[in-house]
Amino acid sequence: MISQRFIGLFFLLLFALWLWSGMGLAQPARSQINYKLVPNLEPMKDQSPTPDFTLSDLAGKRLSLKGFRGKIVFLNFWASWCVPCREEMPAMERLYQEFKNRDFVILAVNVKDKRNDALAFIKELKLTYPVGLDPEGKVGLLYGAWGLPTTYLIGPKGEGLARVWGPAEWYSPGARELIKALLDEKKK
Repeated sequence: MISQRFIGLFFLLLFALWLWSGMGLAQPARSQINYKLVPNLEPMKDQSPTPDFTLSDLAGKRLSLKGFRGKIVFLNFWASWCVPCREEMPAMERLYQEFKNRDFVILAVNVKDKRNDALAFIKELKLTYPVGLDPEGKVGLLYGAWGLPTTYLIGPKGEGLARVWGPAEWYSPGARELIKALLDEKKK
C-alpha cells in the first residue's frame, strides 16, 4: 500500500517538475529576427526606447518620431553631400514603396544641410518618404550619427531594434526579408 502511494507521489512530483520547467506548457515560439541578413547591421541588445524628437519637414510641417508609433520605423541620417547616402537612397525608396502600406515608414533626417540643397537632392532622386530637417545636427548627435549615413530600425513601441553606420544595400533580398520578418513579428 505504501509503495503504491510512493509511486503515485513520485509520478505526481515528476509531472509537476515537468510543468514547472515549461516543457509541458505550450509556449509561444520566440521569434528570432536575423539582423545578419543586412551586413554590418547590429542588433541593439537592450532594445531600450529611442529618444523622441520633432523636426520640420520640407514643407515646414512638424514631424516627430512619436507620431510613427505602431509602425516599424527605418530612421536614416543623411546629407546631400554624402556620396554613400546618394548611393543607398534609391534602394531605400524601392524598399519604402514595397512596404509602406504594411505599417513601415522610412524617416530620413537630413543633417547639417541647407534646405534648398536637401530639396534639390530629394527631387533629383525622386524620394517620396518623409524627410525631417536637422540643420544644426542636434538629432543626429542625439543618435550618435557621427558619420553618414547612419540607420536605425525602430520597433512599433519606439524601441531600438538595430543600427548600422555606413551604407547598406537596402533593397537586397536579405534586407527585404528582414523588413518582412519585422512586420510579421509586429502582427503577433
